[in-house]
Amino acid sequence: MEFSITKRIATESDTEFARKVHHSAYHGVVVRQFGNWDEKIQDDFFAKSWKPETHEIIYFNGVACGYCCIEYKPDYIFASELVILPEFQGRGIGSEILNKLKQESEQKKIPIKLQVFKENQARHLYRRLGFKDVGSKGAHIEMELDPC
Repeated sequence: MEFSITKRIATESDTEFARKVHHSAYHGVVVRQFGNWDEKIQDDFFAKSWKPETHEIIYFNGVACGYCCIEYKPDYIFASELVILPEFQGRGIGSEILNKLKQESEQKKIPIKLQVFKENQARHLYRRLGFKDVGSKGAHIEMELDPC
């Protein structure tokens, strides 16, 4: 099955869409890990991390399905956020984006780093793609894929 995954730079007008994506994608994870969902707390988390100028909107076959933030540091790539609506998860979107990052990381000979909630099922995807657990920080597992 062929599909198209594209991205574009986010704008301020994407904020409400991204907030809905965040809340939808993280609801189950947060409840599993912390026991309950507090809309105000999650609105605050989202507001602190969302910056249209550093984020991209992800499209699957022309339909907006999520957002990401990839930060390029001098000695590594940080996959800060990769958030996909639940109804689009499991379709290869995250794999496609991360595989392209893996190619960049191999060319630049620098690792990719990320962190994931301990109860987030995405950790299985990351491990399948070759990421290794390198630490733990609070509620997160720190992971890295080193091409060297």
